[in-house]
Amino acid sequence: MVTYLKLIRWPNLLIMAITMFLVRFYLIKPPLEMVDVALASDILSFTLLVLAMLLMSAGGYVINDIFDMDIDSVNHSEKMIIGRSIKLSAAKLLYWILNLAALGIMIFLSITMANWQLLIIMVMLAGLLWFYSERYKRQILVGNLVVAFVASAGITIVWLFEFFNLQKDTSVFVEATRAMPLMSGLVFAYVLFAFLSTIVREVVKDIEDMEGDQRFGCRTFPIVYGEVPSRNLAAGLLIILIIMIGFWQYILFLKDMKSAFSVLFIALGIGIAALIRLAFSDKKEHYTTVSALLKLLMLAGILSIVFLNQNS
Repeated sequence: MVTYLKLIRWPNLLIMAITMFLVRFYLIKPPLEMVDVALASDILSFTLLVLAMLLMSAGGYVINDIFDMDIDSVNHSEKMIIGRSIKLSAAKLLYWILNLAALGIMIFLSITMANWQLLIIMVMLAGLLWFYSERYKRQILVGNLVVAFVASAGITIVWLFEFFNLQKDTSVFVEATRAMPLMSGLVFAYVLFAFLSTIVREVVKDIEDMEGDQRFGCRTFPIVYGEVPSRNLAAGLLIILIIMIGFWQYILFLKDMKSAFSVLFIALGIGIAALIRLAFSDKKEHYTTVSALLKLLMLAGILSIVFLNQNS
């Protein structure tokens, strides 16, 4: 059981679940309450949505490891699970079980909502994860963009889920539109943060994995253009991210959201530390450290959501 939990990256899935609940209760619910509108979706349906996203994402991790068996034997031989602790046939079966379970949940939710758009989106995301593992991750920046898109989709789909449920009652939806600018603005800020921070980390991970990727014919940005240009690209994107965090802090300060403003100094500090470490990186272990710092940055940024509605 422990081996299977490692295979599906349970800490990442836990962070995704926490993020989705934070978005629902701290980015979407408060703006709606300001216009006297309650959440249109019930907690059970939302929990099923989260479960479906977790199952699909877990499947994405499994199929990625299946396609990366040769590459991981070079880049991360000590962490390989498929082919050692878990048979390849068992991993393939697990992939289909996870995705079919996610599909079943989304079909049920689509029927209860009388709306099939989220099901279509979920199928598209699952397809992207498949093609990312099979093809896109071996192409210049395409794989990085796909991973960033899927990562930010976990936030977007929470907003869409509530939006589609609000539409079921016309009078309620009309009232809710008064909260849309604030609600959408908050959601978009964190979608952009998740997207950009994920791209930076993916570029750094590509530098870290150059040896194995090059041996098996991948054409990632570091392999095509070299380590230094890739490091500069990651540094440039990280600088943009740091500036974006600072600008978000400025907006929070103007809106007197002091707690969130203060907490984001943690994310800002981690971002600066990652930038400094990146600037002086020239070994695989250096990039591993940068990648870990970027993961902490992403976590700190997401957790700042909790403090948005605390003014002291």
